[in-house]
Amino acid sequence: MSVLNFKYNNITLKKINIINKNNYKIVNKINEIITNLPALNIVSDLKLLNLTTKIIKKFSKNKTDFVIFGTGGSNLGSKALTNIRFNNHKHKLHFFDNIDPDFFKNSVTKLTSKKVGFIIISKSGKTPETLSQFASLLEFYKKRNLQRKFFKNCLIITENSNNPLKNIAKEYGCLTLDHEKDIGGRYSVFSNVGIVPGLLSGVNIKKFYKGVEDLISDVKDQKFCEHILISHFITSKKIQNKINNIVLMTYSDFLFYYGKWFLQLWAESIGKNNLGFAPIHSIGTTDQHSQLQLYLDGPKDKLFTFVTTNHIRKGLKINKEILFKHKINYLAGKYMGDLMHAEQKATINTFKSNKILFREINIHNIDEYSLGQLMCYNIMETIASAIFLNINPFNQPAVEQGKKLTK
Repeated sequence: MSVLNFKYNNITLKKINIINKNNYKIVNKINEIITNLPALNIVSDLKLLNLTTKIIKKFSKNKTDFVIFGTGGSNLGSKALTNIRFNNHKHKLHFFDNIDPDFFKNSVTKLTSKKVGFIIISKSGKTPETLSQFASLLEFYKKRNLQRKFFKNCLIITENSNNPLKNIAKEYGCLTLDHEKDIGGRYSVFSNVGIVPGLLSGVNIKKFYKGVEDLISDVKDQKFCEHILISHFITSKKIQNKINNIVLMTYSDFLFYYGKWFLQLWAESIGKNNLGFAPIHSIGTTDQHSQLQLYLDGPKDKLFTFVTTNHIRKGLKINKEILFKHKINYLAGKYMGDLMHAEQKATINTFKSNKILFREINIHNIDEYSLGQLMCYNIMETIASAIFLNINPFNQPAVEQGKKLTK
């Protein structure tokens, strides 16, 4: 059962619904790809999950902190997943997805405790950023004659193939987990790439998986077709000529990294053959004070998605006396969540009255189940949009040139 509630505004749904009759072949193709996708079907492999859980439990013993090296899809999904626990993590997680030399040196070298574990993630085992992180830290420990302990505390996630990371792991006795060969980086959040940090954080992975399973089940039973409806609308010639940007606006700090994960998923999957829409992530209420003017009064070349949730009576209560005294009655005695909810609702109503194209995806609670459905839905929608555009959602050919020039 889907817990994602969709509302469309200034979008004519009657015209969209025609696709079920006129485009049944392409709809069937999209749903066949989705229901057979290894990146989603992996949630049914409880044997693999139980094995991974057992390995991680043993690996995490006597450790308090974990450093995670990876970039792009090797990092963004797990950050989105673990962020729903915010500061309530089972272990302290430190993500390094960039190679800013000063920041890296000043941050990672402070984590020299014997209770630190290192997780190195690269599907190909050749990612230069990840290899540089790993090897520079090895050099740091080698100078202190601690390289043996460093290798002992390393977990490497890479393909089971003849690649540098895999060979290093074999040579120096590092613990390894296989990165699934048929699951690409930006689609890997439901594999061990996402769930290993999730397990260390204390995320309920079975609940996360259940959200995905239920949504896919609804697709198979033809009870859910939102991914088809909006994808057909977005990729229609009329909208393609009008829309240049897809704006995702999230109203919760728990969804901050989910937004960053979405940017990669959409951009790398859709931006090909001179087609696509630039994804933008905005955060409510923060970006209402920096971007809303442009969104409301600038060019109407954007389609907006608001991901909303219930904030009423949540958080700290606002002092009544001091605000009454200074005639700020509308806030007095309320909760901070009441203000968040009011701003969320007011922005949506403003967009509605200004005839801006947008939809709202509401989830009552942000937890493992709803996040699993939300991320699964985004994958489904991305694949559907690519198929309607007649492009491959699983490759990223333009990125390869930069990699070659870097080397």
